[in-house]
Amino acid sequence: MKSLFLIILLFSFAPLAQSSVFEKATSLYSQGKYQATIEELSRIEKDLTNDPKSSGLVSYWKGMTFNRLQDFPSAEIEFRKSIKYNYVPKDLFYELGQALFASEKLLDAKMFFNESFKRSFKRGTSLYYMAFISLELSERDNARTLFSDLVRLTDPDALESRQAAQMYLADMELEEAELERDVFRRVENEVIPMYEKAAKLNPTSPLAPKIDEKIKSLQKKYKLVLFQLRNGRPTLIPPYFLRAAQELGVDTNVTFAPTETQISKSLQSSLFSKTDFHGRYTFYFKNFFSYAPELRFNNMYYLNRVPEIYRNDNYLVAPALRMAHEHSLWDNPATFLIDYEYSQAQRAINEKGKLEFSSRTHAYTIGEKFKFWSFGETVLRLKRRTFESFIAANHSYATGLVMEQVVGLKNSTLLFYSSLDFTRVNTDLFDTNALMIRSDWLLPKFKDWFTPSVGMALTVTDPINDREERGIETLMNPNVRLNRSLGKNWKLNSRFEYHKNNSKNKTSFDYQKNLFGLELEYVY
Repeated sequence: MKSLFLIILLFSFAPLAQSSVFEKATSLYSQGKYQATIEELSRIEKDLTNDPKSSGLVSYWKGMTFNRLQDFPSAEIEFRKSIKYNYVPKDLFYELGQALFASEKLLDAKMFFNESFKRSFKRGTSLYYMAFISLELSERDNARTLFSDLVRLTDPDALESRQAAQMYLADMELEEAELERDVFRRVENEVIPMYEKAAKLNPTSPLAPKIDEKIKSLQKKYKLVLFQLRNGRPTLIPPYFLRAAQELGVDTNVTFAPTETQISKSLQSSLFSKTDFHGRYTFYFKNFFSYAPELRFNNMYYLNRVPEIYRNDNYLVAPALRMAHEHSLWDNPATFLIDYEYSQAQRAINEKGKLEFSSRTHAYTIGEKFKFWSFGETVLRLKRRTFESFIAANHSYATGLVMEQVVGLKNSTLLFYSSLDFTRVNTDLFDTNALMIRSDWLLPKFKDWFTPSVGMALTVTDPINDREERGIETLMNPNVRLNRSLGKNWKLNSRFEYHKNNSKNKTSFDYQKNLFGLELEYVY
């Protein structure tokens, strides 16, 4: 700011400021040596005789310097002397208003801010000070008018002031609403929308979090929004979730399953495009029960258009309903979970490249989320899934047990997942028992560049009726992910995965491949 004022100073009276008389004062001011600047200007002032213009410049310059030193009474004296000498640069009235405001001479300050507004210098800030002073002087009607004028002001310097003005209008509306009998309705229908309007004027400003806190405080005070369930677990705010993502990647060995029960290697790679949408809204019944309908859509398209590759083209539509009953267990919050999931997949199951019915599933899950260990929550689930294939012989049902564990570390988080699945197929040759164990380590942000995570999954499959042919199979799946935020809602995600499946049946079940992907994600 000191450089800015120096530039204003030089351009407002260039011939004098650039002369050798003011050379030392200019240098001192530009270096921020304000006390030395005052001393130099006072020395110059003694030598000035019968030169009102030069005396006005010196007084104005001293007033600016005293403002920088926060010596506001001295600044006022010098600015008034500058006016007396008829030396009135465009910013003088604003600077004098600042000095008077700091000295709590509110009426005089308001007058000079008004003059600054008339001269079109910092109109937004000048109008804001006029309105704020009116509010301090209990001139509520005048303050309301001035704040309203400021909200409508389109000057570039008015953005931050407009937001503050809208907040004060909401504050005034709240004070009046709290004197009425029907305060709840007025707060909900009038006051909170005014605060929300203020927040939207500049969502990234330093004032925006304060406005958001005011909104939350009112919602909590008047019970307009449920913030906490009866066991202390917080509600989701906002209650909606929407994710859209587009990924472009490469699969070095696209595998396909012509019979829905085996995995064959194509020995070919392909670029792929993956589109994913996921939406959910959570409703709360009082403070102990919630239900959340959701919908997911996923589309996969392979750019290598040979039959054994493009037969993996598919899309999936998967609605679900998730319900939760909140209670306490071991003096900690706990949740009983009930989920229903449906999915239907269309796939290019023949060489025509047309997406046709491939399979549908119904899955029913009950579970319990609780905190037994101090380092994080645990989830236990019992799952039943029915699978209908386009080939009736491959219909199946599966029963599974799932355990999830969160481990909170000092600067990172560990996630553990394990499942035990018992799958029975109409063609019992393909019955399996499978154990899957997975861990993910979510690391802290690296130098504000990206947030890394690393994971490892191991799946052990027992083909109980074909064990002699296939043996006990193992699938290793390490992965690395890097996530970079691109703003409030956008992220850029990259991933690398390695898959290695070991089987005695090398032809039908043994394979390895790499996956590379780059994804653009939007979360609302």
